[in-house]
Amino acid sequence: MDERQFKDYALSEDIVRALDSLGYKNPTPVQSEVIPVALEQIDLVVKSQTGSGKTAAYGIPVCDLVDWNENKPQALILTPTRELAMQVKEDITNIGRYKRIKAVAVYGKQPFSVQKTELKQKAHVVVGTPGRVLDHIQRGTIALERLKYLVLDEADEMLNMGFIEQVQAIIQAIPEDRMTMLFSATLPEDVEKLSRKYMDNPMHIEIKGTGITTEQIEHSLYEVKNNDKFALLRNLTIVKNPDSCIIFCRTQEQVNDVYKKLSDLDYPCEKSMVGWSRMSGLR
Repeated sequence: MDERQFKDYALSEDIVRALDSLGYKNPTPVQSEVIPVALEQIDLVVKSQTGSGKTAAYGIPVCDLVDWNENKPQALILTPTRELAMQVKEDITNIGRYKRIKAVAVYGKQPFSVQKTELKQKAHVVVGTPGRVLDHIQRGTIALERLKYLVLDEADEMLNMGFIEQVQAIIQAIPEDRMTMLFSATLPEDVEKLSRKYMDNPMHIEIKGTGITTEQIEHSLYEVKNNDKFALLRNLTIVKNPDSCIIFCRTQEQVNDVYKKLSDLDYPCEKSMVGWSRMSGLR
C-alpha cells in the first residue's frame, strides 16, 4: 500500500469525501501509479492483474476530470462483459456521488429503448460492452462530440472475445482529441498494436503481481444436497462470524431467494443484479 492517502492527491473535495465515505484510505499500487498521471491527462497503458484496484485507478481521475455542467457524455468506458459494465457503473456512481456524476451502462440483453432514454438525459460517463456501444453509435443515440476520456478495461479479454473490430470502429468514431487509458492483465501483440495505433505516446505502467487474489484466500469444498445449502450457509456465518462477506449464486432467482431468507433472519444484506448477495456487519 502507498503511505499516502487519497487526500494527498490533487483531487477535488467532493471526490475525497466520497472516497472517505466508501472506506478508501490508502491507494493500492496501481492507483498510486495511475492517478497522478491520469490527472495530467496523459495516455496510459497499464498492465495490472484483476483485483488490484484498477477500476478505482481510472474511475477516480475520470470522476474528478469530468465537468458536471456538461450534459453530454465526456467519458466512455468499454468492458468485455455486461457484468463488469454494471459493476463499473456502480463504482463510478459511488466515487462521483457528491459531485453528482451520472453514469449510464449499456449492454446486450437489456431493451435498447431503455438505454436510449437514459442516454437522452444528462450523462457524464457511459460504460458499456463494445457491441452495444457500437450499436448506439451507429443509430445515433449516443452523443460523441463532448467525449474527452476513453478507457479500455480488460483489453486483452475484449480482444480474446472477438471484439477487436467493434473496439476499433468505436475508437474511429469518437473524437481524436482525447485521453485514452488501456488496462489489461496481459499485453499480447494485438493489445500493443491497438495502443500504438490509437494512443498518443502513452506512458506504460506495469504493476507486478502480488498474488493478492489467491494467496490469502482459503479454499474449502462442502458437498451438500441442494435443500440443505441455506442451512449450511447459516451455520457457516455463525461459526465463522465474518464482518462481511459476498455470496455468489448461479442465477438471479437464487440471489433473490438467498436475499429473502437472510433478510427474514434479520441479516443486514444487499443484493445485486450480477449474481451475488452481500452481507455486512455480521456479529
